[in-house]
Amino acid sequence: MNIIALNGSARGLRGVTWKLLNRLLKGLEEGGAQTHAIQLKDHVISPCSACLTCMHKTPGLCAINDDMDTIYPYLKDSDILIMATPVYVDNMSAQMKAVMDRCICCLEPFLRIDTADRVRHPFIWNMPGKFFLVSTSGFPETESFAPLIQTYRAQAANFGSYPIGEICIPGSIALQMAPHLLEPRLDMIQHAGKMLSKQGGVDPSLLEEINKPIVTREKYLEIAAQYEAWARKSRGETGR
Repeated sequence: MNIIALNGSARGLRGVTWKLLNRLLKGLEEGGAQTHAIQLKDHVISPCSACLTCMHKTPGLCAINDDMDTIYPYLKDSDILIMATPVYVDNMSAQMKAVMDRCICCLEPFLRIDTADRVRHPFIWNMPGKFFLVSTSGFPETESFAPLIQTYRAQAANFGSYPIGEICIPGSIALQMAPHLLEPRLDMIQHAGKMLSKQGGVDPSLLEEINKPIVTREKYLEIAAQYEAWARKSRGETGR
């Protein structure tokens, strides 16, 4: 099993998103999967210019020459795409969105009715057949992930792929201030990765357990107050 994992966090290796993704990848590798992780923040990826050259003049090939050229081969050769992104303004990061937009070069300009009875484009080349989401949010409520999950599932449908699961852990501000709270959940994520590698999916009950808020909203606000105090100090404010 070949897996490409895109870390769309602007914080790269320093963020909570990478902590989650890294442990998932460790589990996948323990299960025998071949993984390749890409830190999108280190790549130059321009937004789609909607020129439609990839559909009309050079089928399957994007007209923009940048670091997407190094990502396309992994997308074409992988069985699973892991989209790892924090929630930014209720959705995926700009870095991740740019990648997904640039993947329209896999589409034909023609229209067909797909297996879900919706009008869609057929494909010049195929994206990974399965999508998996990894995310965190600065807010403590699980509802923060709803728009992102809806978009991720729609992206999978657009590319003829199947969404097989989501790991979405809220409260990243508290988890940055008190990282020890995250450790037990990371062990569970690693186990989920091993299961995904060996079975092609993760037990829904395990995902449900992983995605439970780690702290209550009251505890979150208590811990986050330390961040607020630091932020006020960094701005030169002596008090509220």
